[in-house]
Amino acid sequence: MNQSIKDKARKNLKIISKGDSLYHYARVISNTRFGYMPAAIVYCETAEDVSFCINYCRTYTVPFRIRSGGHQHEGMCSADNVIIIDLSEMNTIVYDTEDTAWIPVGKQLGKVYEELEKRDQTLPGGGCQSVNVGGLTQGGGWGTSIRKYGLTCDSVIECEIVLADGTVAIISDEDEDQDICDLFWALKGGGGGNFGVVTRFKFKLVSLLPVTTSFSFTLKSPKKSKSLIKTWANLHAKMNLDVNLSTACGVLVSEPEKEGEDVTVLARMGGLYYGSKKKLVALLAHHFGDLIPKDTSFAKQHPENYIDPEDQPEGFILKSMPTSENTLSFTAHQRFIADFVNPTGSLEYFENDDDKKCGNRKLTILAKAPDSTCDQPHPHKVTSAFPKDNIDHDILVDKIFDVLENTCYFSDVTRYMSFHCLGGAVTENPKDRVFAFSQKPYLLQIQAWWDNVANVFTNEKRNAEYVNWVKDFRKELSPYTEGSFINFVDSSLVEDIEKDENRLKLLEIYYGEENLEKLRAIKTKQDPNQLFKFEMSILPE
Repeated sequence: MNQSIKDKARKNLKIISKGDSLYHYARVISNTRFGYMPAAIVYCETAEDVSFCINYCRTYTVPFRIRSGGHQHEGMCSADNVIIIDLSEMNTIVYDTEDTAWIPVGKQLGKVYEELEKRDQTLPGGGCQSVNVGGLTQGGGWGTSIRKYGLTCDSVIECEIVLADGTVAIISDEDEDQDICDLFWALKGGGGGNFGVVTRFKFKLVSLLPVTTSFSFTLKSPKKSKSLIKTWANLHAKMNLDVNLSTACGVLVSEPEKEGEDVTVLARMGGLYYGSKKKLVALLAHHFGDLIPKDTSFAKQHPENYIDPEDQPEGFILKSMPTSENTLSFTAHQRFIADFVNPTGSLEYFENDDDKKCGNRKLTILAKAPDSTCDQPHPHKVTSAFPKDNIDHDILVDKIFDVLENTCYFSDVTRYMSFHCLGGAVTENPKDRVFAFSQKPYLLQIQAWWDNVANVFTNEKRNAEYVNWVKDFRKELSPYTEGSFINFVDSSLVEDIEKDENRLKLLEIYYGEENLEKLRAIKTKQDPNQLFKFEMSILPE
């Protein structure tokens, strides 16, 4: 099969097959818990390349998967003996007008930020900069500008897609054909790979504001950590927080201070504020009081807007970041926040002025855990949920801490719960996208990330143990939570999803009954024969 596609492909189409020297590098995806062996990886540079692949696979009944950046938590961008249609070579941004741009799905998010920032622009993307635009946008896209500008998909105004018959089409919600408008809707949060291969999105760009401030801190007191998370959850539940502030928290298991003692549960919080540090500090003080530690890190976007630390309210100091003039680019802001929301193997902190200047002091949290949960492939398991309406958020937080406090400590795994803010712009125009949880105050994500070792039997045992920890944690929270977010996909919420009735139950958890019904109708019109098929693909009616 792989030789056949090589024979029929254009001469300039890059194809890597089993036996090629780069094969084992090319087949790797973000979640190395899945060691799939695809038949071939085809690197497409244009929509016409994708069309060739789709026509080939349809004509010869060859199974395939679509891979933008490979950050699919359940590994569904790959499989054994399939052709991977890889879109990572599509990475050139084309500016349409002063405030719109065509951004290809294979462009890495961090590179998008860097390029747009040169124009004093950005888009409301995520914090993990190693993901590519395709999966992020089609899943909805949570990011650190979410309360001000909404989900990533909210900024999409057109897209280019290769359909099941190989046709390349430009579509939007202004088309005269209602079927096309419906398809465009489905691509904004309906998940990737269901209706065609999106090759690029046309985004409405956002102008960078004169002042942007980010912050982060870690609380080392379990009591204060719990108080912080309760305050944060109840604050967002009121749905009246300043939309210029988007935050996220992480609660993680840390190493006991002394051998034989219980584990320590730490809380971290970070966020992005569209405004000055002075206003941000006042806002944090108003909502969180003395729960904000004195060594909170602040970083601003532009040096000309620097505010002297002596101007801060009493009780707050500026902890310098290891950058000149305490200034970060907007791109670095995103990375800065992501580093705190996604715990790494070590946390940077500063004990004195010398440490502040060099920024090289470290507090070890998990000595053998992955150095990053974002930028490198690792075996991992994630799941997500939203708080049920009218619950007591204090009880939910108590339950979360109870589970974490009774979690056995292992130095080779990062296990934590993250809280992602919603509200603000997310609540507006909910019918314009596929996101059934627009009115929820926040999103929960349970995660476990670890590293493989040489012994395959040890890996299998650890994989099962850490995956089951995530599953069990979710079950413990089931009285208080519901739903799930397709960007943080978990296929294990329903057993035996190869059966259609079970898969429909699973999909309804993600999309809601009404949205799923509409998505199935769109699938029936656009892909009735299920050319685009994988473990969690939308089923036709």
